[in-house]
Amino acid sequence: MKTDFSLLLEGFFLQWMDVGRHLSSRTIASYRDTFVLFLRWLFDARAIPAPDVTMRDLTAGNVEAFLQFLALERECAATTVNCRLAAIKAFCGYAAYRSPDRLAEMKRIQDIPRRTERRCEVAYLTAEEIGWLLAACDLGTSHGEETHVMLALLFSTGMRVSELVNLRVCDFESRGGRHVVRILGKGRKERTLPMWPEVAAEVLALADARSIPAGGHLLAGRNVDHLTRSGARSKIDAVVRRASETHPQLAGKRITPHVFRHSTAMAMLDSGVDLSTIAIWLGHENVQTTHRHMVANMARKEAALAKVHGCVGMPTPERYAPSHDVLDFLMSL
Repeated sequence: MKTDFSLLLEGFFLQWMDVGRHLSSRTIASYRDTFVLFLRWLFDARAIPAPDVTMRDLTAGNVEAFLQFLALERECAATTVNCRLAAIKAFCGYAAYRSPDRLAEMKRIQDIPRRTERRCEVAYLTAEEIGWLLAACDLGTSHGEETHVMLALLFSTGMRVSELVNLRVCDFESRGGRHVVRILGKGRKERTLPMWPEVAAEVLALADARSIPAGGHLLAGRNVDHLTRSGARSKIDAVVRRASETHPQLAGKRITPHVFRHSTAMAMLDSGVDLSTIAIWLGHENVQTTHRHMVANMARKEAALAKVHGCVGMPTPERYAPSHDVLDFLMSL
């Protein structure tokens, strides 16, 4: 039986968008992709399967969190985030008309402001802080070993959390004595990265200890066949709490899976790796995305200022892809 959300979404695409609005096929495709992404995010972040989503799940809080996910996890520009927001707001306008009992919540979503392109400080961890987190993993337990592998992979490759949770044992290979990992990124674009020998050894040891078949996911989930984004976040939260007991300075930091990606970029920058190489490593289509790691870091700006002051003699002062009715409907458009 279809939920109220599924029925309204079908009416939105099949009726509302067809009635004299002269929307381009590109706009319709953008709206469709928005809801595909939103439904997948609801499953990963809220554990709500697509066919179970109801209008009660379409809240301002969930929409705000989804937009935050687009900006931070998927690294979408403000213009892209605003396009997704516009699609959701258009649906809310239709839903408010067809389902007046949800009018108040739809109004709250309509009032969500558009994003602006701000150069905010990029959060990242130093090599020392990464070491503290790795040391906090309890290697005497299966759970601790897996968490250690997860953190090591995130930092050594800079992969996105969505790429991490979809890794299978067959994605790790040895080529001419070198260990590499194949990563399926955004837009189903594949890239292959070399691995640190010690991280590769940990991965192989974990797969062997758990007898994971070649086609099996490397990282296990709780009550699902593989680790989810929210599961990865929970593991990181747990290890941060543990590490904070001996390193209290970590307690005030917001450490997400994506912070490890920023940390990889900053470590490479500090090692003198050029932006074009880092962009290829991280799977960025546009080097401007990589450029954020340099321009948004205040410590780098202060270091540059200190050098200038020194020169003039002046003092110098951090996938799951569910096949469900509602998603099938969206993909058929």
